Amino acid sequence: MTDLVPVLVVAGPLGAGKTTLVNHLLSHSADTRVGVIVNDFGDIDVDGLLVAGQADMLFSASGGCLCCATDDGAVAEFVARLTAPRAGIDVVVVEASGVADPVALVHRVTTSLSRRARFGGLVVLLDAEHVAPDLADLAEGGERHGQLVHADLVVLTKTDRVDAGHLARLRARLRVLLPGRPVTTAVHGALDPTLLFDLRHDPERQLTLGDIRAGANEHLHAAYRSVSWTSATPLHPRRLAAFLAEGVPEAFRIKGFVTIDVPGATSRWTVHRVGRHVRVTPGAPGAPGRRAGTELVLIGPELGGSAYDELAAIVAAPDEQPDLEDLWGLERLVPAELRADHLPSAAG
Repeated sequence: MTDLVPVLVVAGPLGAGKTTLVNHLLSHSADTRVGVIVNDFGDIDVDGLLVAGQADMLFSASGGCLCCATDDGAVAEFVARLTAPRAGIDVVVVEASGVADPVALVHRVTTSLSRRARFGGLVVLLDAEHVAPDLADLAEGGERHGQLVHADLVVLTKTDRVDAGHLARLRARLRVLLPGRPVTTAVHGALDPTLLFDLRHDPERQLTLGDIRAGANEHLHAAYRSVSWTSATPLHPRRLAAFLAEGVPEAFRIKGFVTIDVPGATSRWTVHRVGRHVRVTPGAPGAPGRRAGTELVLIGPELGGSAYDELAAIVAAPDEQPDLEDLWGLERLVPAELRADHLPSAAG
């Protein structure tokens, strides 16, 4: 597990299955401690009641919409308390109200993150059963278009209630509307949490009924692919920065450690990309037996073989010697608060 706590936003229209999905994540997260922020629009916090007892920590903002609050303090307070070291939380899930503007909520979440946290992506649920047969509500200006275009991952729900033809047309339209964006399905909220975040496993803990039930659902892994890639040769920082900025089609997460060879610069870096959000940090944890080269993992619903070609293209050629100017693009992906402490250009 990384020391940075990912903060994930789950959004979608009313009735799309957000609480069902969050409940599934909570019950299939092994030893991962999950904190939840529930934003139910109403005086009675129904969603909070549904997830109570499953989350390790739960904050609820009933009676209003977090994204519409005039004061960012509520979001900042919840995120700060859940990501504080004393909380012991591994991942935070924000379940948005069905009437929330996910773009505004993501802005409030990302501006509330401390050095202890990173953004974990915007997951937007789309109820396949209630998409119009002509798919008009997916068109620009349509009811669901605004949320989808900003999603880092689209999850189609209630696909068991529609015929194969409607589902095929829906997927085809999403490929046109969101080229390269990862799209997956979740019937009754059954989405493998490892698509969204890393799991913690305690080898000394005895198995529970939930563990056995989760083990019986190995088919959930079929909903995504994981590509692992290593390189003993340093990467070219300019091409690495472009790779991280552009991403790989269908990849929801890219994570790992990379090595570059630039005189006067840090050689090992930690990288995270979730959706279109990139965070690069100079330095990487060392451990006995850990490789000195690059180790990257790509995770997404339908990763293709082209991922390996794109990865191979970022390796520095034998006759290339990158300099500090080539490092500039990578430096731009480092959080501003870390640049002065770690980057040679900032020090100069």
